[in-house]
Amino acid sequence: MERKKVAVLLTCHDRKEKTIACIRSLITGNESKLIFAVTDAGSSDGTPEALKELGAEMYADIRVIKRGSELYWNGGMRVSLSYAYQKLKDAYAILMVNDDVVFFPGAVDKLLDRMEKTEADAVAGACVNSEGSQSYGGVRMRSKHFARFELIPPGEEETVCDTFNCNCVLVKYDCFTSCGNLDAAYVHSLGDYDYGMRLNRYGMKVVNSAEYCGQCDDNPTEGSWRDNKLPRIKRLKLKESEKGLPASDWYHFLVKNYGLIPALYHSATPYLRILIGK
Repeated sequence: MERKKVAVLLTCHDRKEKTIACIRSLITGNESKLIFAVTDAGSSDGTPEALKELGAEMYADIRVIKRGSELYWNGGMRVSLSYAYQKLKDAYAILMVNDDVVFFPGAVDKLLDRMEKTEADAVAGACVNSEGSQSYGGVRMRSKHFARFELIPPGEEETVCDTFNCNCVLVKYDCFTSCGNLDAAYVHSLGDYDYGMRLNRYGMKVVNSAEYCGQCDDNPTEGSWRDNKLPRIKRLKLKESEKGLPASDWYHFLVKNYGLIPALYHSATPYLRILIGK
């Protein structure tokens, strides 16, 4: 059977061990032909050099795109996606991943098989945390009018996803070129949910994976703006930080995908949560 070429796209910053572990797990565990485009956002811990060494050690095609540390997840992924659009046009699919996922053997091959069997344009790969619970994957909208979501578990029976986390998602290359890059309005988060919803608006079929693709722990609540043990002022500052839920990013996502009234409602609720200590 012909080995399909997959462009693996990710961004990284100063977590060398996780980045190397992620890419190594993909190289060693799959038969598919993988080409890596990694945007390094100004790492100071030797990540670019370690990636070069890994490529030489494992005879892997790892291309590092160096950018500044002002880029967060969404900005870094936009660079990797732009590179794939310009330089990797012969790829069958793109695989967007987070570098904190350690992939299980055969994950990419199984995603490709799922894509073929279900005739899907994209497959959202489910991840499991260290406690055995699902952490990321395909997502279902609980309401068409309000921003409420729930994870879709993996399973042999296909389930159509309304959107997804980009910790692991395989997208056909022609689908990617039709739908374009991540929205530049986002700094760090929300770009993945927004992109999945865009694929659906374009009529693309997005399904869940048949099984877990890798291990990835959830982002902790402790120390974040959602941590109700922190002082209100601290929570507010964390919410408005790049890695929190900045008001402009959140409002843009809401008004774009739900309309004005839900946008006004959901824009206010984080502040109410902080105010009442929830």
